Amino acid sequence: MEIVLSRRGGVPVRDQLVTQLELKILSGNLAPGQRLPSVRALARRLDIHPNTVSAAYQDLATSGHVRLRKGSGVFVRAGAPTTLPEAGSLDGMIRMALHAAFRRGYSGVQIRSAVERWLRAVPPERVVVIDPSREMSELLAHELKRGIPVEHVACASLEDLARDPGLLSGALALCLPYHVEAITRLCPDAAVEVVNLEVQQEDREAILGLPTGSVALVVTHSPTVVPFASVLLRSLRGDEVLVEARLVSAVREWRRLLPAADLVFADALSVDAVRRHKPRRFREVRILNDQMVTRLREALTVVVPMTAAGAARAGAR
Repeated sequence: MEIVLSRRGGVPVRDQLVTQLELKILSGNLAPGQRLPSVRALARRLDIHPNTVSAAYQDLATSGHVRLRKGSGVFVRAGAPTTLPEAGSLDGMIRMALHAAFRRGYSGVQIRSAVERWLRAVPPERVVVIDPSREMSELLAHELKRGIPVEHVACASLEDLARDPGLLSGALALCLPYHVEAITRLCPDAAVEVVNLEVQQEDREAILGLPTGSVALVVTHSPTVVPFASVLLRSLRGDEVLVEARLVSAVREWRRLLPAADLVFADALSVDAVRRHKPRRFREVRILNDQMVTRLREALTVVVPMTAAGAARAGAR
């Protein structure tokens, strides 16, 4: 597990460690259920105080990225199960699901009714991006609209879902990995797909290709992206490159930095505003790579049952 820390960039080591571990979880490099190095082992590897590692792990646990198991270690929080590895065939998977339902106390009538409802189901009619940050969900939704064959892509917060679980009826929910548990708790029958955040290889190469002393500017719609972008670029180049990250809404700030920037990155909701000012070297960055979009297209072929609440809402329309 590669982690690069800079002690001269102005960002606390603890914050750098937390953000880099978050990025590895979001990108899938640290898989659900995977055990992280012990506090002392990681502290020795990075040459930092064990208290710094312990505090970083506690921050990750507080934000829902990992579980701290006393006596066992620190583990990446697992999302909702998507496969039945014990089953050797489709019939075996169905049989296991039915047996699990019986063991949970559901009657034969209830199970038959649920199976019939699934058989009447159709592919998702909507995609709902769920994130506590409205700006982050808007950015993901904007990219999705350009890549998947669904007419309606909506945004919602966890609070929205708590008020109305019917939001996901007949819909496919998309979220970052550490929100899966909260969504399935609020809406157990929801179809949920995880979105991983990854830096495209071309963008990495552009950063690595900058001469020492260059200035890199990141302009983004989402406050969530600002710390990730800053720490990621510093982890790739350390103090060799000066990194500045600004919200697109802070127009005066990033416009003032444009003339000095050797490379400017802008996300899909910031690209038009930045391009109008003709930066010297400019790249549009995507949160979702091509492989992720392809996987989501495939996910949209899966049938989704409509709950009673969703059917009532559809009837009202």
